[in-house]
Amino acid sequence: MSSGSVHPNRQKCLEYLTEYGTPKHVVGHCKSVAAVAYMLGKALNEAGGTRAAAFKDIRITTYRRGAGRFYYEQDHSRDKHGLGWRNFDLELLLASGLLHDMARVEDRHWDVCADWCHEKTLYEEEQIIRAHMMYQYTNDANHLTEADLVSLGDRLTLEDHYAGLDERMDYIIKKAERHGNPNARAAILKKKKETRKLLDAIEEKIGMTIDELMADIDYDNVEKAE
Repeated sequence: MSSGSVHPNRQKCLEYLTEYGTPKHVVGHCKSVAAVAYMLGKALNEAGGTRAAAFKDIRITTYRRGAGRFYYEQDHSRDKHGLGWRNFDLELLLASGLLHDMARVEDRHWDVCADWCHEKTLYEEEQIIRAHMMYQYTNDANHLTEADLVSLGDRLTLEDHYAGLDERMDYIIKKAERHGNPNARAAILKKKKETRKLLDAIEEKIGMTIDELMADIDYDNVEKAE
């Protein structure tokens, strides 16, 4: 684990979603993102883990809901002094993925959910969830964090299933154009290119394509598929 923190298990997260009143289709999306992030983390752990600083050592400055945008930056400087490799915290990936869109029907849902996590003392989940909507992940497959993997899980998922990068980005482009924003295509394609470069590096590291990794994904029992 990244920090020794205790994270809610699947059942507890699902209870939280029910108590909050998260719609069923959003729960399905949360299950999918959690499963994709978990499987990425598990495969990367088996391939040697990550050289990123522990999550608790990542700098994060946030502006609370209604007070402007947040700033999130990964700080890998300590790794120069030999922190070495570590495994991804799979429990944190699962909990953050399951809870990340709990409040999706509300304005600035990422802040609403992050504030809720803060009240529950789920501080690492809070940081990931507050940043996930506009998260700028690293392009180095050897310096990934849990925040990177949850963000990737979100960007590879279409509602309640793993879709892959092409299908997901095509959906976003069409959605932007339907909402009268044709100029968004260029920005989305740029982000797609950056994400593809990172995915290529991850695939090289784990020795298979992401599509192959997700071929038999079980959204309800991913952590039990050993």
